[in-house]
Amino acid sequence: MLGPLLREWSHFPELLATIPTSGTIWAVLLIAVLLGYIIGVLPGLGATMGMALMLGFIPRIPPEHGIALMMGVLISCMSSSGITSILINIPGTAASAATVLDGYPLFKQGKGKEVIGASVVCSAIGTISAILAILVIQPYIFTIALMLGDWEVFLFCVFGVLICGALAGNNLWKGLASAVLGLTFAMVGLETVQAVRRFTFGVPTLLIGIPEVAALLGLFGLSEVFYVLRKESKINNEAIRGVGWFVIPFKTLKDNIWNMVRSVFAGLWVGFLPGIGESAACWVCYDVAKRNSKDKEKFGKGSFEGVIAAETGNSVSSVGSLIPSLSLGIPGSATTAVFIAALFLMDYRPGPTLLQMAPGLVVKIAIITVMAALASVVVAFAMSKAVTKFFTIPHEYLMPIVVVLCVVGAWGTGFTKHHIIVLFVFGLIGYVMKVRDFAVAPMVLGLLIGSILDVSFRRALILYAQEPLTMFTRPFGMFFTVVLVALFVMGVKSSKTKKT
Repeated sequence: MLGPLLREWSHFPELLATIPTSGTIWAVLLIAVLLGYIIGVLPGLGATMGMALMLGFIPRIPPEHGIALMMGVLISCMSSSGITSILINIPGTAASAATVLDGYPLFKQGKGKEVIGASVVCSAIGTISAILAILVIQPYIFTIALMLGDWEVFLFCVFGVLICGALAGNNLWKGLASAVLGLTFAMVGLETVQAVRRFTFGVPTLLIGIPEVAALLGLFGLSEVFYVLRKESKINNEAIRGVGWFVIPFKTLKDNIWNMVRSVFAGLWVGFLPGIGESAACWVCYDVAKRNSKDKEKFGKGSFEGVIAAETGNSVSSVGSLIPSLSLGIPGSATTAVFIAALFLMDYRPGPTLLQMAPGLVVKIAIITVMAALASVVVAFAMSKAVTKFFTIPHEYLMPIVVVLCVVGAWGTGFTKHHIIVLFVFGLIGYVMKVRDFAVAPMVLGLLIGSILDVSFRRALILYAQEPLTMFTRPFGMFFTVVLVALFVMGVKSSKTKKT
């Protein structure tokens, strides 16, 4: 029973002796954490865009440095985004939206130093708790994943698309339409079973399909540039100049131990569900904290419990979403979708056989993630007095840099005009979707898992051609089929309720 766990953990002593003692890994990690901090505190940017901008550097550096670059940006961005929510009442990212409800009222009450300190520390605690849980859970998830056939993988992909489409945004049908659009784009090019041309329209460059990295850079990077520059956004930072150094409220953290424990489990569950991500986790954990609180009336008026739950939960979910991403190759969130793309650029292949092909990878990611969590706390406190300056950076100066990084990243993954064209096309698509209130996350999920869904479904049909009913009688297949039907029915009922 302990076999999978012991096999993976056997690499722990060796990696622990080499990774934390590497000066170059620490240098890359600190640069990534600093970048993540800046991205996190600037409203309108986010971890997904920050990680996407780093993709162009991944093929040119060793895998350990690539993991440090991606995880450093992710962890630091998740940690610092709550600072913006607290100080100026604007979420740094969607993942810190729930923090606004109590963080800003606490700041107005003169508790800005304490609530920011609690936010940063809880993010680190959530990250470390989640990665420790993954170290125990993930080897067994890989073992279970090996038992899944093509039919179960197909159903799990559909499950992720349905969940993401239903929860990303306020409109069920818009979410599902976004997911279907992503699946359609994933079908472009030569399909891998019989090499049939699909949606190429006689254009030779489309035979290779849609370059995923270029599409991600367009959807999350370029579209954000277009969207931000369409409106003037000025932030008044006069009220935050006197905050000064952040303070860790140890007594408050001690009183919220069970609150953090509940948020860790809730965040892990949300992270495991494909495609939902940190933006939903913060609200789920906030709601759990409110339901179990003895001071419910303080929520929304200035409750440390609400801030701690939201910041712990979104950090846990961002790391917990690695569970389906590594074992099945299905993104648990938009950030892990980018991380999967980075793993492919490092010549890793996420899926059930990942541990066999790259033993020790989960331990390596875990060690670097813990290092990133600790570094993010140090950077956050070291930069606390200078944080007000980040709010004064004009978008017209920042966005051209983002455009250059997007173009360089897209070009660096393929060195063809096709990649640049895809970048700008998907940038415009992402911009139109945001303007029309279509969630981008379902489209990204559909784009990334479309080929997995397609190949798994076609292989299952070939395998069970003689006895098609056998697919539905397999235990995992029966479970996922029942869950899918139930989710779709509940989603339709919920959508009708909102309309009425």
